[in-house]
Amino acid sequence: MDKKYLFKYIGIAYVIFLCLFISTVSRAQNPIEDAVKQLTSDNAKGYLQPMVTSFGANLNSGLYHSASISELGFTLKFDIVGMATLIGDDEKKYKATSPIDGSLTETATIFGGLGSTVPGPAPGMEYQFQNGQVKTNYVLFASPQLTIGDVYYSQVVIRYAPIPKIGDFPKVTLFGIGGRHNVSHYFPVVPLDVAASIYYQTFDIGDIFQAKTFNFGAQASKTFSVLTVYGGLQYETSSMDVSYTYEGEYGATKGTKMNLSMDGENKFRFTAGLNVNLLVLNLFADVNIGSMTMFSGGLGFGF
Repeated sequence: MDKKYLFKYIGIAYVIFLCLFISTVSRAQNPIEDAVKQLTSDNAKGYLQPMVTSFGANLNSGLYHSASISELGFTLKFDIVGMATLIGDDEKKYKATSPIDGSLTETATIFGGLGSTVPGPAPGMEYQFQNGQVKTNYVLFASPQLTIGDVYYSQVVIRYAPIPKIGDFPKVTLFGIGGRHNVSHYFPVVPLDVAASIYYQTFDIGDIFQAKTFNFGAQASKTFSVLTVYGGLQYETSSMDVSYTYEGEYGATKGTKMNLSMDGENKFRFTAGLNVNLLVLNLFADVNIGSMTMFSGGLGFGF
């Protein structure tokens, strides 16, 4: 394939990614912000916790499709990676504290249904917790990804997607960088390609949400003609900072500035996947098992 056509296709894929992502996030952003602003800090943490965990799980997915890295040789690959984290019943509810009397009640998280009601501040009155704002059984995400190498059995992986503010849609910035090193060349008798990796990513949405992820792990792969079977074990962390002004009526002073810092619950994952290499085109998919179940896959262009 002529290089000019290859990069033309890469540009088209990148534009499609941006359009899909803008469409998805812009529909949900304002209702989520409005719901969170009605919650005290402790309840906001419970309400948003499944989103923090699933979001971090997605960001930590799809970062590799092989452990093969050569000593010296030019590598330039552009991937569009899609991720999906499954949302179960446990992620759709949490124990909330009533801002009226401090009692505990089970209610909807951001992924749940209708918010529960509890006795209000006066006889005959009721207080209703926030409804879930994202009715789904999975959280989807996508990212452009660039891999550059190979130098001394090493590669650099970069994710970057700057999306400007468009109308009510807030400014969004994704940035990630990491490195991979082939360690199997130190042990020539090992029949597999083995690599080690480390990655760091940030993702900002408007003025309210700021997410960060970090992971390191080991991968192994074996290539059979055009098919590569790969897997890995990974330790990971994720966090999200949330800042908002409280607009509720009870439990805190209206107008109070709330600053929350939450950690995702995923710590370890096991990955198993397949990569099909068709000259300059790659197709890949994998399943990831951790505290949540995740899938990633996509297509890549490169040499």
